[in-house]
Amino acid sequence: MIAPADETAIRQLGPAWDDAWNRHDMRALADLVTPNVDFIHVGGGWLGGRDVFQKYHAERHADMFRASATQTQGMSIRPLTPDICLVHRNWRMIGDTDWDGVPRATPRDGIITWVVRRDGSKWLIDAAHNTNIMPGIVGHEQRKPMS
Repeated sequence: MIAPADETAIRQLGPAWDDAWNRHDMRALADLVTPNVDFIHVGGGWLGGRDVFQKYHAERHADMFRASATQTQGMSIRPLTPDICLVHRNWRMIGDTDWDGVPRATPRDGIITWVVRRDGSKWLIDAAHNTNIMPGIVGHEQRKPMS
């Protein structure tokens, strides 16, 4: 169990992520992760550290994510310790392109798993694994409802 204030702070990571992404402010996006973040992006690449995370996302926002917008669709939180939680965040993206620069015809849905860690009075993303949800492949059973 985590304190209500901690749950609120963790849930605010979703809108903060959306806001930074949608403004294409990769400095603000990088401020949501720990200095030593381990981040696996949807293409399977491993980004180690805040600087690498920020550089990669700045490069992608100059091309395939230049006109993209994302929105948090739901989030579940499972405390592991008083200072570490496992978070699953469903997201939807519009306006991005495939790697070849061709605009996507439909919105893209995904789920990202975050390990979040208390850092003083705030919570930061310490590890992440992001993946696309392929229609018709992923089951609809959930451990508990996303909210």
